[in-house]
Amino acid sequence: MNRRVLMIVVLFGLSVNLSWAQNTNATDEVRLFQNFFQDAPIAANPYGESFFQYSTYDNDVSGIDVAVQGALPVADKLQLGGGVAFRSISPSVGDGQSGISDVLVSGRYNVMPGPTAISIGAWATLPVGSEDIGEGTFDFSGFGSLRHYLPSGVALTGTFGLEFTETKVARFNAVTGAVTTNSDHNTGVLIAGGLVYPTRGGINIVSELSLRTEGDFVLLSGGLDYALKAGGRVRGGIGIGLDDGAPNFTLRGGYFLSL
Repeated sequence: MNRRVLMIVVLFGLSVNLSWAQNTNATDEVRLFQNFFQDAPIAANPYGESFFQYSTYDNDVSGIDVAVQGALPVADKLQLGGGVAFRSISPSVGDGQSGISDVLVSGRYNVMPGPTAISIGAWATLPVGSEDIGEGTFDFSGFGSLRHYLPSGVALTGTFGLEFTETKVARFNAVTGAVTTNSDHNTGVLIAGGLVYPTRGGINIVSELSLRTEGDFVLLSGGLDYALKAGGRVRGGIGIGLDDGAPNFTLRGGYFLSL
């Protein structure tokens, strides 16, 4: 617990200090890490990101994701998006498993432009992933998000969502000996907030805190987003889990490109 408290102090202390940098670089192109599909800005051009993420969990389990995600505008205030990953899970004891994740599809519509941009949207997972890694479920969510721009160029972000996650439960019939699998949907709430702020060196700092009531998920993350002169953006960050349902630690790196 002391380690987690220390990381909170360091990350948010860094956020507070750097937020005073008076730089008017637009942060509209800087996407969130945790809530990539639940952000307020609507893209003017198609964009995509490929990334690698390493995560550790309780019981000495680790996972690696190699993923792609992106979005494209289909109207002035509407965009559609999606993403998929190849995931490998490795326990300290026993055999590991790997496979394709479910495909996530999303859409969001901007109901109010800046300086306080507000959007509403939804996402769903297409259950085409491998059951060996816990995929193959139909989850969906509706959400509202905002991004408020301060005169300094700093952006404050917030998201509230209702999430419906599918859980597959195997039941054994003692009379017939048959095993059947039924699906239950659990309802949870997502509450997330963050800061996106530029520095004079062209590096954007992204701090996020996400809480999901279903699954006891609380994750604090800090990341860097750097726009390359040749085009594209290099992005990377770390995350610290603050509750049992979140990864203990995540390390992520990727490349973002807007067309």
